Amino acid sequence: MSLSKKILSLVFCFIFAKVSYAEMTFSGYQEFFAGSADQATLQGATNHGIDKAGFSNGQYSRITANFSTTLDSGIEINGTMNGSNRDCDGTSADNCNVVNHNFMTFSGNFGNISIGERFDAGAAMLSRLTASGPTAEPDGAIYPHFYTADGNNVYGAANETNYANNSMKVLYTSNVYSGFSFAVGYVPNSANTGDDATTNGQRTAATDAQWGDYNDITSIFGKYAMEMDGVGLELVYGVLTGNAGQIAGNNYNDLDESAYSVKLTYAGFEADYRKNESDNSGWVKNGTAGNDEGTSICGMYTMGNIRGMTCHVDTSFTDADNLTNTAETMTYSADYSLGGGVTVGLLYFDVEETANSQIQTDVDGLMSMITVGF
Repeated sequence: MSLSKKILSLVFCFIFAKVSYAEMTFSGYQEFFAGSADQATLQGATNHGIDKAGFSNGQYSRITANFSTTLDSGIEINGTMNGSNRDCDGTSADNCNVVNHNFMTFSGNFGNISIGERFDAGAAMLSRLTASGPTAEPDGAIYPHFYTADGNNVYGAANETNYANNSMKVLYTSNVYSGFSFAVGYVPNSANTGDDATTNGQRTAATDAQWGDYNDITSIFGKYAMEMDGVGLELVYGVLTGNAGQIAGNNYNDLDESAYSVKLTYAGFEADYRKNESDNSGWVKNGTAGNDEGTSICGMYTMGNIRGMTCHVDTSFTDADNLTNTAETMTYSADYSLGGGVTVGLLYFDVEETANSQIQTDVDGLMSMITVGF
């Protein structure tokens, strides 16, 4: 064994020896939902006879271990690992498109360096009330359990590429300097989502319409936050780049995306605007498909243990026939903290998908929620 390899092995042994004596705590989260929808249009048909209703056990229930320790150098190490996930084993398979939260973070005067299965730079920086508001919808994507969306057309993405992907990442977040901060994320292979079979996976099928699993994704985001006379302002802007490739002689466009958000806060009120634009990323070069965009506008008010929020999410996409597809989602939600980690919530949703000026999906419904954190 070469000298450099021996030194590297000793370094890793030292780190893991320190971690083995780290302080560890356990926490958990469990959720259940009930919903009912009235679907006026399903895949363009109004006379379909399908209205979904029932219970859902969600997809975010989990038991989480957190550890922390401090090295002799003063560098702090914190780690998170989900020990159990609803219906999925994160140790050997991708977790229902849910981030496993299996990562370590090194913190010091230099900022924070994190590696593992976690969210990327966009999630660390962008304002996203669509995920942090009552019932965590529409971002939590539980309400679609109660209706049937159109699977025959593409309607654009509501979040930036790789947002909730479980691929292994390296993420650097800076400390805050006079309100300014930045984050840089790197993903060597976004197809690697926890399953051994995806360690070096790449799309190869000639039938794939969109590339999707990019290599070498780099995301860079900057944020400025300030507060004056009780009014808070956050401005975030970032770009994402990544490599696509070739399938059956067709070259696909590399990832070239921008995303930004604006957030205002005052007393118990919060509002944000977020937009992602990836144009023709991942689609065949010299083709007409593209103009992939997503926009969300949300407003939330908190009063004691009660929160109420409304969100409007729009997405759009131009298909290979140069026809425009759009999707519009309106949500009205509220939740109430009963104490002891128990929260109940209620969501009303209205979804409409339109492809080439023809309504494919038209549905509205109600969903209730009960969650407990322990």
